Amino acid sequence: MTGRSICLIGMPGAGKSRVAKILAERLGRRAVDTDVEIVNWVGRDIPTIFHDEGEKAFRAYEHDVIRTLATVNDLVIALGGGAVLNDSNLAELLLTGTLVHLDCPVDVLASRLKNTIDRPLLAGDLRTQLEATFAARDAIYRRVSDLTVNAADEAHKVAEEILEWAIGAGDILTPSEHEQVMT
Repeated sequence: MTGRSICLIGMPGAGKSRVAKILAERLGRRAVDTDVEIVNWVGRDIPTIFHDEGEKAFRAYEHDVIRTLATVNDLVIALGGGAVLNDSNLAELLLTGTLVHLDCPVDVLASRLKNTIDRPLLAGDLRTQLEATFAARDAIYRRVSDLTVNAADEAHKVAEEILEWAIGAGDILTPSEHEQVMT
């Protein structure tokens, strides 16, 4: 029996990659970060893709990665912040997965991202870009997610809250994962 993939959505800096690794380790699943997969597939980093080809090309690569990952059960997927803006991505993800929104206040996001330079959509004044992006995406994240978790907490606490929810959800964990988490 297979479980559903756990797909983590949310703003840049919400901790999706870190929480995905923790969840995957606890469940014995594979963690996948769509941004890392895009870089591996294309052979160039994300800022270079944006510079050379633009956001439209990046989103096409992202969709190809998501379409491939959606054919696999039992993953923990850290999605890029804009992945759920594409209805086709959502349709693909919901075939084998469930969406968990890591919600985080802009102040915390800004603190976590203050030393990053590789996020093309946050170029310029970080705080201003985060506020605008948050305003544009927050309602979408909340609407499409099966669960919203406060991601301002430590990653281990966030992962534990997701696991507690998954235990009660019924169709996310396999029976052996359920036993493993309960012990």
